[in-house]
Amino acid sequence: MDKLDCIRTFIRVVQLGSFTAVAHAHNITQGSVSKKVAWLEQQLSVLLLHRTSRQLSLTDAGEAYYQHALRLLEEHDGFETMLKGEQLTAKGRLALSMPTSLGLHLLAEPIADFMALHPEVDIDLSLNDQHIDLYRDNIDIAFRASYLKDSGLKAKQLMENTMVYCASPDYLQRHGSPQTASELTGHQCLTYSLVYPSNVWTLTSREGQSEKVPLNEYFRTDSPEMLLKMAVLGQGISILPHWMVTPYEATGELVQVLTGYNKQTIPLYAVYKASHSLPLRIRAFIDFIAEALDDDHHHT
Repeated sequence: MDKLDCIRTFIRVVQLGSFTAVAHAHNITQGSVSKKVAWLEQQLSVLLLHRTSRQLSLTDAGEAYYQHALRLLEEHDGFETMLKGEQLTAKGRLALSMPTSLGLHLLAEPIADFMALHPEVDIDLSLNDQHIDLYRDNIDIAFRASYLKDSGLKAKQLMENTMVYCASPDYLQRHGSPQTASELTGHQCLTYSLVYPSNVWTLTSREGQSEKVPLNEYFRTDSPEMLLKMAVLGQGISILPHWMVTPYEATGELVQVLTGYNKQTIPLYAVYKASHSLPLRIRAFIDFIAEALDDDHHHT
């Protein structure tokens, strides 16, 4: 048995909460996961995990060993990275996480361009609108469109997402086009369930007056893709990032409404773990995407 490999496996079991989850994440059998942890316990002559039928929990010794193992591996990996020259060329696995619509509409092309430039980097991308944990989910870089809470992570702001209210011309013909915020209450609103509260939109006038409008949530979903689709299908008014709406404005399938109000903006960040020796693939990818988005925004 390779001790480092067993330590890594133990760390993943703690992060993911079960042998099965680790087996699935790494394409290995559950038996081999539990063997590695058992071997480690045998080497240390301590029990690291309490195993009950329902869940795993750390023993006191396991908790202490887990903290030690995290520090040990970070130092070890950082040193190996340096020796292998991963500081000098971008290579190795790069695990990314980003919201679905951001990946599909805005970042797919820059990612493809990056891969063409750096053929030695293997990308593992998770499209996920939920907030993920970089340590637990073993992610190198997460893209987040939100105001960040302090999390001990590093963050680089990439751009501002400008949000726009939009609907199809067909819907507006049938229901009229709202001129004021308060008129939204009489409309079919298509809302995003992952923001809280989803049934209130706050609009700010050019003079800076804010108005909270309670909505009739005609259709609600956790997918911006689906909101876009429903707006195009004439089902109501939605609020979406301008870069999602632009192509549909060009074809006349969507038009902006309530344009007399200030545009809401939400910053987009690349978030990554603070580390002494960041592999070049992580730095290179963040810089590449920042530049690609910057270029895009100068053209529009």
